[in-house]
Amino acid sequence: MPDEDVFNLCAARRTLLLGAGAMGIAVLAGCGGDDPAPSAGGNPGGSSAPSAPATTGGNPFDDNGSGGGGDPQVPSNALVAVGEVPVGGGVIVKDTVLVLQPAKGSFKAYDAVCPHQGAIVDPPFDGNPIIMCPRHNSKFKVADGSKVEGPAPGGLKTIKVAVKSGYVVRS
Repeated sequence: MPDEDVFNLCAARRTLLLGAGAMGIAVLAGCGGDDPAPSAGGNPGGSSAPSAPATTGGNPFDDNGSGGGGDPQVPSNALVAVGEVPVGGGVIVKDTVLVLQPAKGSFKAYDAVCPHQGAIVDPPFDGNPIIMCPRHNSKFKVADGSKVEGPAPGGLKTIKVAVKSGYVVRS
């Protein structure tokens, strides 16, 4: 009689595991991306969401020169929102512009391409007065972009900037 109880316990465990596995497969199948093709009239199912991300307009930081898209407060020459640049540090924007905020409310910008071999420099942080190139350790001053040391033949090119409507803009 005890052998019969063990067999039933094993059968019950096996059934439970198989059922859980089948349920997992059913859940995953329900999460698949087999959406029907969009109709000529727009999105399937009457959804008001776009079927694909927009590729033009709306982003003031795109290089397409379209400006602020639908937001009239974003200047057309905006590089980055003031709040995105840490005090005592900087950020790389548009892939090749280093925007710095050495002191609260004071902004500078340089071409982020190292004049030695074209690597993008690292933004400084925590008030560090030096900008470093990660490729061959050229060092530049935050104050004016001039070369401190390293193989770079000169300093970083200055980009004139100002603050307008909460954005750092080319001036």
